[in-house]
Amino acid sequence: MNTNSELSEEMETLEWVSFPMKERPGATVALIAIMLVSAFAASVMMGNIWWGIIGLALLFLSMWSYFLPVEFIMDSTGVRKKSPFGTEIRKWGEVRSIIPDANGVLLSPFKEPTRLAKFRGLGIQFSGNREEVLEFIRARTES
Repeated sequence: MNTNSELSEEMETLEWVSFPMKERPGATVALIAIMLVSAFAASVMMGNIWWGIIGLALLFLSMWSYFLPVEFIMDSTGVRKKSPFGTEIRKWGEVRSIIPDANGVLLSPFKEPTRLAKFRGLGIQFSGNREEVLEFIRARTES
């Protein structure tokens, strides 16, 4: 009989696509409504529709990881995060701590929690596979 750690070691690669917009339709409708109302308000208050369009574009860009699919590939060497904006790679040896939350986990290069972790670390989004991903990461890091 295999234990959880043995199961993690047997999995050579873990791959999935995270697409929160598709996975959480209720939140997506609410988010789009808020963005459209904000864009309309900006247009009305500034007296020009272009302010609303620019505001809507900036809101979309700030939320790109919610609206666009992101592919994650974990293997024995590290993690790859492929998005329309490029690929980020983090080797397991660079990960000093893991910081999980409800929607994902942050792979931090710092031993202790710090504000810089969000900028220097790599954010991984779950897609209904929270326990599997955390088990895979914990089996390969010292955290």
